[in-house]
This record gives sequence, C-alpha cells and structure tokens, in this order.
Amino acid sequence: MAGVRRVATQGVQREDPEIEKEPEESAVIEPAPLRVVQMTPPIEATLRILLSSVPYLIGAAVVRQPAVGDAVAAEVGRMPWLHDRRLLSLQLPDETLPANRAVILDWPVPYQAEWVGVPPRLLISRLVTHDRTVGILLGTLVTRQQISAQAREALDLSCELIAAAVGSDSLMTFAALPEQQQEQPRRLVVLADEPESEPEPQPRADEPDQPVDARDEQDERDRQVVEEVARAIAEQDDARSIGRVLRDAATAIAGVDGFSVSLFNSVRREVAYRYKVVGSDPDSAEIGRQTVDDGPDCYATRRDRRWHAFVREIGVRGPEGVQARKISVLQYPLVSADEIIGVATLQVFGEGGFSDHATRLVARVVDAATERLAAVRRVARFQPSLSPQESAAAVVLPPAAAAPSSDLTQPEPPTTDEILSALLVSCAEIGLPTTFMVGLDPAAGLLRGELISASPAAREFDYALGVSVGRFTIELADRYNAIARACREDRIVTSMTLDEIVHPLRDADGAATLERLVQGGRTTIIPISVSGDVVGALIVGPMPDEPGFSTIVKVRDLVNETASRLAEAWRTNR
Repeated sequence: MAGVRRVATQGVQREDPEIEKEPEESAVIEPAPLRVVQMTPPIEATLRILLSSVPYLIGAAVVRQPAVGDAVAAEVGRMPWLHDRRLLSLQLPDETLPANRAVILDWPVPYQAEWVGVPPRLLISRLVTHDRTVGILLGTLVTRQQISAQAREALDLSCELIAAAVGSDSLMTFAALPEQQQEQPRRLVVLADEPESEPEPQPRADEPDQPVDARDEQDERDRQVVEEVARAIAEQDDARSIGRVLRDAATAIAGVDGFSVSLFNSVRREVAYRYKVVGSDPDSAEIGRQTVDDGPDCYATRRDRRWHAFVREIGVRGPEGVQARKISVLQYPLVSADEIIGVATLQVFGEGGFSDHATRLVARVVDAATERLAAVRRVARFQPSLSPQESAAAVVLPPAAAAPSSDLTQPEPPTTDEILSALLVSCAEIGLPTTFMVGLDPAAGLLRGELISASPAAREFDYALGVSVGRFTIELADRYNAIARACREDRIVTSMTLDEIVHPLRDADGAATLERLVQGGRTTIIPISVSGDVVGALIVGPMPDEPGFSTIVKVRDLVNETASRLAEAWRTNR
C-alpha cells in the first residue's frame, strides 16, 4: 500500500506518495537550527568591511573558541559551511593554523546548501589576541585564482581587528554564562572542599621539590638557547659571521630550507649587504634564484608587527617540466633605536608554515643579534677582516675611528640588480639609449618587465607600458609576441614593428600610436641564458633604424658576460 514519508530537503518538508511508508524511527531528522548570538557592532562592521575589501568573498562568520554549543558569534553574507557542525566545534591547538592569517581550503560544500556555478572554497583563520585563541573566522570564497597582495593585507588586518573584538566580547559573554557552563582551566587542580578520611602527610624540608611543570622546563630550555646564541654572537665582529650564527640557530629551531639577513643602507633606501644561504635539497637552490623581497620597502618593514608570515610560489624545474611549489616565508624586521635596519627571512617548503613556538623562539634569537648587527652596520663591517689579530671591539667604535680598518675589508660582490643595471649602462655607452629588460617567471609562465634605460624615449615607453613597475607582462606561450618567441626558442629575434612587441597589451592601432610617440618601432630581442636556462631577455629598441651587425655582436657579448656574472652571483647565493 502506497504511503508517504517526510524527506528533509533544504529545510522544507515535502511528501512523496511514491515511497512506501516506513516506521517513525527511520524518518530523516532535520538538523537543529543554528543559534546566532547577537553580534557586537565592532564585529559586524569589521566583517562587512572585510566582504567589501576582498574580491570574491561573499560570506563570513565568526565562531567563538572554546565553542559554546552551536552558537555563532557573527554571520554576514552566504555561509553554507555553518551547516557543517564540525566547523562549529573546532578546538584548534596553536600549531594547527597560523595566528590571524587566513588559509584557503577545498572543503566540500554541505548537502544542505544549494550552490550554482563554481564550487566555493573555505577560508579559515585562527583568531588570536593576547596569546589566546578566541575564535575561528570562516569565509566563502568563490574563485580559484590567487589572492592579491592587497587582499591578503586586508585579510590579515581584518583578522587582527576581529580577534580583538571577539576577545573583549568573549570575556563579557563568559562572565554572563552560568558558572557550571564556563570552561574549566586545562590543568589538574586539587580541591580541599571536603575533609579527607586521613590527613595528607605534610612535605618535609628534606624532601625534594615538586616536579617542574612541562611549560617551565620548555621556557628554561628556550632561555638557554637564547643565551648560547647571544654568547656566540658577542664573539663576532662582522655581518657574515653573525648571519652564520643566526642561520645555525634558525635551522636547529625551525628546520629552514632558506635563510637570509639583509642590512639596509643608512642613507639610501636599498640593501647594503645580504647574507643568504639555502639548504642541501637540490630544489632549495630555486629559493635563492627566485628571490623574496627583503628590502626597505617590503611588507615586513611597512607594518608595525613583530613578524610577517606568508606563502609564495616558485617554479622548480623537474623531469616533467617546471612545477609549482609552495614556500612558507617568515620575516622579522630588525629594529634598533626605533629604526628598521634590516630584515631576517626564513623559508621552508610547503604551506604549513612555522609553529608558534618556533616563531617566537626565533624572534628572541633575532632580538639577541639585532644590536650587534646594528653595530657592524654603522662601521660597514660586512665581511670578515683580513687581519685575524684585529680586536672584535672595533665594531663599536664610531665610523671616524673605525675608518682605517675599512681598507682591509673585502669588496662586496655585486647583486643581481647591480649586474643587470650595468648591462643597460653598457648598452647606452655603445650608442643604444633605448633598451629594456624582461625577466622570466617560470611558475606563472609569464615574462615580466624588470628594468629600462633612462633615455627620454625609453621613459615615454615606460610611462605607456609600465616596464619598471612590473605592469608589462606577456605570456610565455604567446604565439604572436616576438619577445615570447625569442625566449621559447632561445635565439635572437628581430621585429620590424612595435606591434609584435606589445601584443596583446596593445592592439594594432595602439601599437602604431605608441610607435609614433617613441619615434621608432624596430627592436632586437636577445635572450639571457644562465647555465643553459633562459631567465629573461634584453630588448634593444624601439628605435627608428635597425642596429648594424657589429652593434648586435657587441650587445650579444655584453649579454653573455652578464650571464656569466649572474651565474657566479647565484652560485654564491647573492
């Protein structure tokens, strides 16, 4: 006999006459509705600002930690993840997720949520304030693209603001709960509310003390590590030796695959010295080649934070071609006398990042070395002295008194930027004032603008296409672009019109207009190959007339010399 049963679908009960009636015990039970606690204005306002600041983010919610049943502290927008009770009862240890930093996961959409189009991705962040996890931020992200640097900054700042708001709100919430519902401290406590049958024996003076708490033991070990590093650094009188001590300490604490310390010039906004090493893993060499920004204008120096953690992606050449690998980066600004004098950078393969304990311990080690690094920076003592008898106390002398010993220091090898800039200067000296350079990003499959000469025609070209600021980007697989073709085939290519150079950034009419503006459109592309791999290209032009054969030969020799200098600089991890 045909009957009906109730089927829970999207929170609506319907009757299906085609299904035989079953006992009441087997009926599908609709999940209990979520209880949304009234949000405070700061949390609501920050969530709405977050949704308007991050593209493709269409929903966000905050769950307090420790969880209070199925209560959600705040919810804005579309959040299908809230139907998944597992995300509402998370008890995350400190090592699970980085503090106040969003992580994007491919978490399956719950069956209760209707979804049309691209599957959303779960955005999750552990909210921490005053060294205490106070909540979890959940978000709905509808894109498969990488989040931009501006959106990442907005996420980090929003996580900190929400953590502060939830932290203060959680204190008031827990105070209002009944005493039996409040979470008990996570440690053993002996209460003497009831009299014991036999009195406990009192400890005597000759008995040993109670065992030390595990946290106290860890703190003592950390203190010994910091003191040992400080003693080792006190014996060094140059930046390279101090960098080696920090490298060994960071490797022992966090097991890094790449480490560097950059010291800034005291007058110009540039790096005066950089000590950089990579691990023994063959893939670690790519960490040194595909550098991370650790200059005076990097993100770590522009924010008032003790450290900055993020994930970047590099291309690693393997048997199956170039493959993308994630790198977790941790940067510490070196602050001395309210001045940022440099940046210490740690890198490790994978996007799991560094544990909270390792992050804080490395911060203490870096603090122990900062003043010594500031002293050697004041006297420009970057390399070890040639005279082993020279006193280590010389680094604390003022620059005028330490000047005689500066002649004994070794000249600093040129950096990659200095080598490439010298190539453009050499081209100008042989009568080629309009040249520019692109670099190859194998992970993204793009050619990016790097440097351009300082001539008026080149300046107009730079204004139009943005070579020096990185807006000039071309796909390496582009079939119609002459620069991409020259880099793919590793050969010199000559273009008669500017259309082949700026495609697809400009159409034919736009290329013709730009050609009239710079008064020429003939270009010659010469790939730059280092150790058999194309790393970029030098573009001679645009100019009215094609350069002669002898000029091209001179430029090719300059490019080959530059490639040799780059190979030597990268071998020494500069």
